[in-house]
Amino acid sequence: MASPTEDDHFRPGIAALRASRADEAQAHFQAAIDAGLATTKSWLGLTLASLVLGDNRAAEASVDEVLVREPHSLRGLIIKGDLLLGRDEQRQAVSHYNLVMRLAATLADIPPQLQQDLVRIQGRLEQISEVFQTQLLDRLQAGGYRRDASSARFNRGLDMLMGKAEREDDAQPFPQKPHAFYLPDMPYQPFYPSEELPWVKEVEAATDAIEAELSAFLASRAQAFAPYIHGGLELPGQTPDTLKDHDNWTAAFLIRDGAEDSEWSAGCPTVSALMDTLPLTAIKGFSPSVLFSKLKPGARIDPHTGLLNCRLICHLPLVVPAGCGLRVGDERRDVVRGEVWAFDDSINHEAWNNSADDRIVLIFDVWHPDLTEQERRDITSLLEAVSA
Repeated sequence: MASPTEDDHFRPGIAALRASRADEAQAHFQAAIDAGLATTKSWLGLTLASLVLGDNRAAEASVDEVLVREPHSLRGLIIKGDLLLGRDEQRQAVSHYNLVMRLAATLADIPPQLQQDLVRIQGRLEQISEVFQTQLLDRLQAGGYRRDASSARFNRGLDMLMGKAEREDDAQPFPQKPHAFYLPDMPYQPFYPSEELPWVKEVEAATDAIEAELSAFLASRAQAFAPYIHGGLELPGQTPDTLKDHDNWTAAFLIRDGAEDSEWSAGCPTVSALMDTLPLTAIKGFSPSVLFSKLKPGARIDPHTGLLNCRLICHLPLVVPAGCGLRVGDERRDVVRGEVWAFDDSINHEAWNNSADDRIVLIFDVWHPDLTEQERRDITSLLEAVSA
């Protein structure tokens, strides 16, 4: 007798679904899962059956499994976006819908059902965009924004964010591609000259003290480091999947998205005191982040880009075996202990540890020195409004 297969459950499940017997269909798909036979199609079938039955919680649980297995499943992304929008989580829904539109644009042939979904999604995106623009301008103006008092490049960046202007072509081989906000006409400098940052020498001089505090703190808190990026399913398409939930790249945050970890800060007073003297990107609910970043032996952080081109990401290497490096754009550098780098993380960048030991650096973010005080205020108001 042949062993049962997934199709032994899937085919009758689909037949039942087409015959409007959703309860029966749900049971067939669940049987495939319980038997350990299910692939993505059975999980998607369970999602569809749950939707027909009006069980959105079950539908979301199963579609999340679909997207874990196939992050670019168009049907899964559409369903997830619809569920998110249904409970008014617009930002997350838009991320899923935008990824659907980008993926669909690469298809040579679009099935009729998908075409209908794309038309529907485009309409929803336009409606959400109109509401977003109105709310964003209201919040900005409440925070003091006046177009005639702001810089021309900030106003252009705002217009681009709101879909009222297009970005001009960039001739750079690795153009600035921030995920959150693009400020036009910023200098293109993969690595900012350290000698032009007056605080660098003070930070470098504290290398030994910071490393000693880190070592002492870790001695009492062995599980301090956690994966730098958690997977989740809320904002797809912004981070390479190889960076998510992986212990090759871990971090211990003193400050994360502007929220301070008091235990860490108390254990590392030198870092805390230094950070108080720096032009950190203080944006409520958004930044700064101050952290110790650990890269395991043989590990690599795949090429990616960050959120803004109006800040600099700064590294102070603390524990640096030979064979560690960083590439930003087309510039590559070997990591040197105690030597601060400040770079534009909106430019494609990657890091590696080709040694047999851990690499640990202190990371923090500061305002780009090219900004005016008014631009800092405008960008702060903008990102606080977007994050609200």
